[in-house]
Amino acid sequence: MGLRTESATNMRNFVTTRLSKFRLQILAGVAVLFVVYLLTPYDSDVRSALRFQKTIVANYIQHKYPSDKWLLGAQKYPIDSLRDVGVVIKTGYGTRRRVPQMLNAYYKEEFAGDMVIVQDYPVADNEKNYTLPDGKKVPALDIIGWMLEKKLLAGKENLERISKYKHLAEAIEGEEWFLSEELSKEIGWELDAMKFISGLQYAWQTMPKKKWYLMVDDDTYVLKESMSLLLGHLNYAKPQYLGNPVGDFKGRFAHGGSSAIISGAAMKKLFEDYPQVAAAAHLESPTAIYGDKLLSTTLMKLGIYLDEAYSRLFNGENPHATRIWGDRFCVPLVSFHALGSGNAMEQTGDTFKALKEPVFWRQLAKIYGAAEWDTYLKEPIRVNMNYVGRLDEHSTTIKNVNTVEDCLHNCQSRGGECLAWTWSQSVKECYVAPWAVIGEFQEGVFSGVNGPVATKLASHCHSPPAPAKIPIATA
Repeated sequence: MGLRTESATNMRNFVTTRLSKFRLQILAGVAVLFVVYLLTPYDSDVRSALRFQKTIVANYIQHKYPSDKWLLGAQKYPIDSLRDVGVVIKTGYGTRRRVPQMLNAYYKEEFAGDMVIVQDYPVADNEKNYTLPDGKKVPALDIIGWMLEKKLLAGKENLERISKYKHLAEAIEGEEWFLSEELSKEIGWELDAMKFISGLQYAWQTMPKKKWYLMVDDDTYVLKESMSLLLGHLNYAKPQYLGNPVGDFKGRFAHGGSSAIISGAAMKKLFEDYPQVAAAAHLESPTAIYGDKLLSTTLMKLGIYLDEAYSRLFNGENPHATRIWGDRFCVPLVSFHALGSGNAMEQTGDTFKALKEPVFWRQLAKIYGAAEWDTYLKEPIRVNMNYVGRLDEHSTTIKNVNTVEDCLHNCQSRGGECLAWTWSQSVKECYVAPWAVIGEFQEGVFSGVNGPVATKLASHCHSPPAPAKIPIATA
């Protein structure tokens, strides 16, 4: 007993001695900051800044040490995409012709469950529904007209954006087609900002109790099996918000074109538990610049933040412009965007309609008939091809590179920071990038993929286990 008392006394003296006045001041300061953090609003700059710094660290680790370990476990929350996901498709008068092609592509993929189309112009009597090949009806709604009818914009009816909407509606109803098209080109992006919160609220009211809600543009294609694999690992009973992040630390938001996914729990929290927050967002929408940002800042008020842990799965490009980064090789590819031109959506739908398994980023080149990664080990140089694509701040341009071999060597010397390179013979410039595209024809250039790096990355990937059996719904 005496030994225990003596030991306790010694420990107390050691702690007291070690905790000098300076150390106590530091601990007190940390405690004060922690309390301040807890007391600040969910959408405060303090919380946003700390969360952003945490994200930077996590992204750096994932970039340097990519891992697909989270895919190897069994899916705890398997879903039936037709039954468990409500889909909200945004369109406008200027892009309305995309919708039939999009619906057909989703139908071919067997991803045409509960859907609604929200648009920014009046719905004619013969256009209240789109019909799928199997006869199923997909309803269309003038979402801004719906907001006005439900008094969700009370006191804001005379704002400039609302006046522009009314002008467009009058032109359409008056069959002034040229004026309607011109107005839509001019104000379409403004009206789009009003579709996000309202479209989701309408979906919640008409498709209640879905596990997940997916919001997409009319030129966005979602790979159903990849999405299902992701969501099978996430708890829909918790408020969650997923997508491709853009924006600064004060309002990180999911890029609308890459798709945004919101859990049913998040929808319930916004539209049932805190309807006053949704109401305030409706009133803000006529002056909001970006609707996808408004969605994020609205959810932030409830403590629901964009989860950037899965941001690498979402993609804002069409298949041919998609950048395959090294840290994405082993994870599923969920979406494509910018498919509104010509028959791009139809072609994409035809390419992926027969695939009944998740698509991974590393597989994209093979799916489109491009060369396998290991072929660049023996044939590192390809003529009249470009595997870098569009240049930006993440690519590097080296001038005065006299030979294609020098450009190849420059890329390989950078290790994992160079996945593809292109050499322009005419201007003697070498372009290197930490990504690769599937390849596009470009006369007068030489290009290739860093074969040793690509094959090493691919060799570290694992195939996920088969999904667990999905529970059968009971009455």
